[in-house]
This record gives sequence, C-alpha cells and structure tokens, in this order.
Amino acid sequence: MNSREIPGMTARFKIQSLGANRNRAGLSFTINGCMFIFGIVLFLVGSLLPTLHVSNVHAGSLGSTPLIGILAATVVVGPILDIHGAKQMLIVALILIAGSLALMPSLSVFWQLEICCLAYGFGGGVLNTATNTLIADLHENSRARALNLLGFFFSAGAVAAPLLMSLAGDALSPAMVLRLLAALTTAVLLPVLFFRFPPPLQAGVRIGNLLTVIHQPMIWLFGLILFFESGSENCMFVWAGKIVTDALHAPAARGSLALVALGAALGIGRLGAVVWLRRLGNLGTVWLSVCLVVTGVVIAVAARSLPTMILAMAVIGLGISAIFPTVLGIAGERFPGETGTAFGAIMTLALIGGASGPKTGGYAISHGPLQVLWIPAMSAAVVGILTAVATGTRQRE
Repeated sequence: MNSREIPGMTARFKIQSLGANRNRAGLSFTINGCMFIFGIVLFLVGSLLPTLHVSNVHAGSLGSTPLIGILAATVVVGPILDIHGAKQMLIVALILIAGSLALMPSLSVFWQLEICCLAYGFGGGVLNTATNTLIADLHENSRARALNLLGFFFSAGAVAAPLLMSLAGDALSPAMVLRLLAALTTAVLLPVLFFRFPPPLQAGVRIGNLLTVIHQPMIWLFGLILFFESGSENCMFVWAGKIVTDALHAPAARGSLALVALGAALGIGRLGAVVWLRRLGNLGTVWLSVCLVVTGVVIAVAARSLPTMILAMAVIGLGISAIFPTVLGIAGERFPGETGTAFGAIMTLALIGGASGPKTGGYAISHGPLQVLWIPAMSAAVVGILTAVATGTRQRE
C-alpha cells in the first residue's frame, strides 16, 4: 500500500460510515414509530368501547382479547427474533394491525370483531418485543437511554388513541379514526420495507439451544422486577381516577384530571430519563424513581385538595416512568447475544404482573381509596432492592 491510496480509502470509509450512521438514525426513528403504533394498539379498545353498542359481557371480552394476542406474541416471538431477525416480524405485525383496523369499521358480527382485536393484539405484542430488542441491540453503549426514549414514543401513542377518539362525533367518526390509524400504521410499514436491519444475533442456532437462556436465574430476577413494576403501573392507571374521586368526594370528571397528570408525567419522565441516566447511571436512576414514587404517595395521603392530589399523581408518574425501560436496558447488557429470547421471557412475566396489578388494587380499594397507594409504594421498594441485587450480581461476575 502506498501513501497515495490512503486518502481514497479514508474517503470511502467516511462515506460508508456516513451511510451506516444515516441508516441507523433512520432505522431508530422507524423503530420508535413502531412503538408509537403499539401504544395506540394497547389503549385502542378502551377508547373505542364508548362508541360501540355491545353488552357489558361483550365489552369485557373485547377488552381482554387484544391482551391475549399480546401475551401470545410475547411468549413465542423472542427466539424467532434472535434466529431470523426482526424485519420480517415487524412487516407481518404492521400488516396485521393495519389490516385489522381497516376492516373493523365494516364488520357487523361480534366474533369477526374479536378476531380483528386478537390479530392486532398479536401484532402489537410482536412490535413490543421486537422494538425493545432492536433498540437494545442498536445502542449497545446507551441501552437504558435509548429504551427510555422508546418508552416516550409508547406513551405518545397511548395518548393518541383516546385523543383521536375524543374527536369522534365532532370532526371525525369512529370509522374514520380507525381508517386513519390504519393509514398511519401503513406509513410506518413503508420505511420498514426499505431499511437495512441488523443481522440476527443467533442465525443458524436451533431454538432448543437458544431457549436454555431462560433457565438462568437472572432472567427470572429481571422478570420479577418488571412483574412488580408493571403491576404497579397498571394498577395506578386503572385506579388513579377512582382514588381521587373517592378520597376527595370529587366529581368523576375531576378524577380524570389525575389520570391525565399520571399519563403525561409518564411520558415526560421517560424523555427526561434520557438526560439524567448520564448523571446517575442505571441503578441511581432506579433509586431516584423509587424515591419519587414514595414521595408522590406521601403527598397523596396528605392531600386535602384536588390540585395537591393531581400533583401527587404527577410525581408518582414521574417515578414509575423510567423504571421499566431502565431495568430492561440492564437486562440487555446482561444478555447481549440473546436479547430477543431474554426480553420475550422477561416481558411475559411483566405482562402477567400488569394483569394482576389492577385486580390487587380492587382488593385494596375495598378497604379505602388510599389503601391502593400501598401497591406502588411497596412495589417501588421491592424494585429498588431487586435491581440493586441484579446489578451487584453483574459486577461480581
């Protein structure tokens, strides 16, 4: 090699690096867009039910059907991501969601509506696992920050569904909203078709060999942490409004303000965590979150007015915001070669915890509205302790 070849090689290297960086940035934005769609999917039925003329039994069935699809996808998709990659799975998931949402306005038979809900729920479960896995793999040196940003897009999607449905009957009909969401999902699908995705981490490995990772105790430890965290989050989202209205004897409309504060703080907190993770690190961020949750609970217990109670819910929302993505980032560092399989197992436990949280809150509220607040407070303490154990184990290894 002579000196005259070096500048040309350097230029080609820079061009290739620039192209790779642009693909990575565009791919990251697209993946965040997929998580935005999952946020819409998760809260869609709750937003849609007031516009449907169905019995309470059918309404309850519709509410649980997407969750069954999400859980089924989460159980099976992890190893597939590690062996075959995420691109094809994302394409299938987005087609399922877009097709289901586009079909729903034209359906008149209940079982057909259930099938659509199951299909888009399954697609949403694929999106949830695949996006978290991809972001963790693309950002090896900043997993927790990148996953918190991903969580912000989820929160934005969760707000978008009820916001659009609130316009139904005025500017838009429910059918138009569903078709608009189908078109939005299709718009996210298009860049997925054309972007280059990273190769699978375990191409050619047999699924049976890959599944041995779920036998490791650390998988169950991370799953237990997010079991408590998801239970706490879902409990507060279901019962926050009821806590405020019962504790202050306020109208139901006032209680919804507490839920808005909780949801808004969740999104803002995840966006803010992108910054404070650099200062505090993963464990420090989790302990800050624990302190915020406990502080919010104390404020709520002492509250005698609606503004104070809304402040309390906002502080609790800030506290719970960063825990899930940060803990998932720590798990990604622990299992960098089997991220899909590990995340699938961990998030399956998280979904089970999320389903049990509201029911536990139902038992607690029978003893008084403020008794529900023991759930986020105790869950936060358990999460902090178990995360310290998990990070300490990693350091000893």
